[in-house]
Amino acid sequence: MDNLDEQILNELRDEDLDSIFSNGSLDLDEEIYAKRDWKKELKKTFRYIRRRIKYSMREKTQKNFTNILYLTLDCPPFTPKSSRQDSPLEYIAEMQKQYPDNDIRVLIPVIKLGEGCKPAKKITCEFEEELVLERTSLHFEFFLQNKKQQAVIYRYKKDTSNIQVYGIYCEVYAGVKDVSEMYNLQNLACFIKAARIAVKKFGKIGFQTDIVHVENIPYYLGGEFEIPFPQPVKVLQIVKDFAQIELIKPEIFWAAINLADESTMNKICKDNVIKKCMSRLFNLKYKERFTRMRDCLESIYRNYYKFRKYIEQGDVLDENILFKLLNERISEMFPQLSDGGKYYNQMACTIKRADYWAVFSKTYYNEIFENPKITGSIYPLLEKYKNKGSYISYGSNLTGYSREEGRQLYQTFDENTFRELRGKNKLALLKEFHSDRIKTNFVDPTLFKGEAPIIIGSLDSFYESPLLFANPNTEIFANGVDILFNTLVKLFELHKNIRVILCIKDGLENSFIRSWLKFLTENKSLRGRWVYINGEINLPKFLAGSDMILLPRRVNITSPEHLLAMYYGCVPIVSRSGILNDTVIDILDDITKGCGLKTKKSLLTEDDNPEIFLVPIIKALNIYQNNPASWNLLIKNCLTYEHRWNFKILEKYNRIYQELL
Repeated sequence: MDNLDEQILNELRDEDLDSIFSNGSLDLDEEIYAKRDWKKELKKTFRYIRRRIKYSMREKTQKNFTNILYLTLDCPPFTPKSSRQDSPLEYIAEMQKQYPDNDIRVLIPVIKLGEGCKPAKKITCEFEEELVLERTSLHFEFFLQNKKQQAVIYRYKKDTSNIQVYGIYCEVYAGVKDVSEMYNLQNLACFIKAARIAVKKFGKIGFQTDIVHVENIPYYLGGEFEIPFPQPVKVLQIVKDFAQIELIKPEIFWAAINLADESTMNKICKDNVIKKCMSRLFNLKYKERFTRMRDCLESIYRNYYKFRKYIEQGDVLDENILFKLLNERISEMFPQLSDGGKYYNQMACTIKRADYWAVFSKTYYNEIFENPKITGSIYPLLEKYKNKGSYISYGSNLTGYSREEGRQLYQTFDENTFRELRGKNKLALLKEFHSDRIKTNFVDPTLFKGEAPIIIGSLDSFYESPLLFANPNTEIFANGVDILFNTLVKLFELHKNIRVILCIKDGLENSFIRSWLKFLTENKSLRGRWVYINGEINLPKFLAGSDMILLPRRVNITSPEHLLAMYYGCVPIVSRSGILNDTVIDILDDITKGCGLKTKKSLLTEDDNPEIFLVPIIKALNIYQNNPASWNLLIKNCLTYEHRWNFKILEKYNRIYQELL
């Protein structure tokens, strides 16, 4: 790769490039709209293209290393309230050991800075006092969401991994408290837009990006409103699960006003149909008379989900009617967003423009093309661009977890001592959740993180009972929570002596989960056989004492929880889908290497019912109760399972990098 962009940036003035990146005026009120000097803009564009052609024809300066920018929303320990148990730093550290010619750096959003925090020279993160950010020389403006936004690039102090992490500060999302909130369109749009500009500007601080490695966020979000210029930077787009993207796709109107550049927003605000609808929408919420489009837009940005009443309350609501009209009008004006429907798929534009796309599972990659329903409306695109797509394998070093750390476990053990010591961990867990301890609030606090959890139910201590554990989140469909509860009810009928620990953080906020807990609570025959924990737990202690973990996932969730379970000798019972199918070896398929049990087929089928997941659990219970030698082999295989980033996994990544260049 050459220093093409750097040379062009030196010869072109910054303001010339800023116009290409859609910078614009702060005000969009009808009375102060100014005519854009389109001839001047066109000359700047042609000037840029001429420079690109000129330099691309020159002899390229060869270098023996590759600069890779890893773009992600979540990178523990640099992001607060992270829900992931792994970190991109694991992969990057292993990749740089194996391929030292790859210089990989990370770019994340700077969030949870506290109210009113401004981009000072140094910033201390609110969630971690030792996490200090130093301001770089990179700062720029860009137009989005009807105004000019400011962005500043910060450099984090390196931790033990010695990997350089950068953060983008933008006022729009700086106060966000949780990584999950960054997936909301109004936050994500600003980060992605700023990141695309930052990639081009990193050359000014000595890092000329060759490849942008994007983790599960659409790199070209809003690209429908931009002219695609030729650029030397290549984009590798990683997608964890297309079904999740289908579920969160926004309405076209909401997408348009968040992603539009200045000229497009000008067009939207001048449209009489949109003006009329938004005036009526504004008058539904406020007493004062609607006077300016800008006021209404700012109100919608702040309160969109309060404005929108959604269909469960009926289509006759005034708000629903107005949003329906707005969606239809935007669809007419900008057909590139609608794709024949009223929704905007965030990943579609990226798949078209990315140089390569990949998923985290061989099984999932095959499922995509065998069952088009898995990817919904984006399937035709995947089929069209199949030649630039593939799969990569999943690894995890489980950094931060160690069986040798006594503070995490009641008894530490390895593959040689687990027969005695794992049983002591299990007995300790059963005692901790006895009704007497729960009533007196005397449960071991090291079992939990953060605030004290809400505990419902209890466990009678009976050592010979198989102890089952489940730790899904509140995504009912993806995590198969409905399958889990239905299966447990069947198991309680078939096996009177099983004990179950359920942990679903914030599960009591979900009406579906509350209704199931009410059912279990009211069933007197189940007392002492289950316990539910509503809070954040110290996962290793539960895994080191539970006999098996239940993972009825429907989709390709990239979580190392099953690998972590095996690391602590907890046998995984999983669905035969995605990463779970790739990494868990069924003992009935391979008696020597088996480390768990799997369903006969994926749970994402027309036969999706609890009986499919019930079968491997019953098989596991039969082995546990009737064949101790095989059960011990299962545990030993779990403890010795090779889960780390190995050469075979890393070599596939590096081959993709080299093919991109």
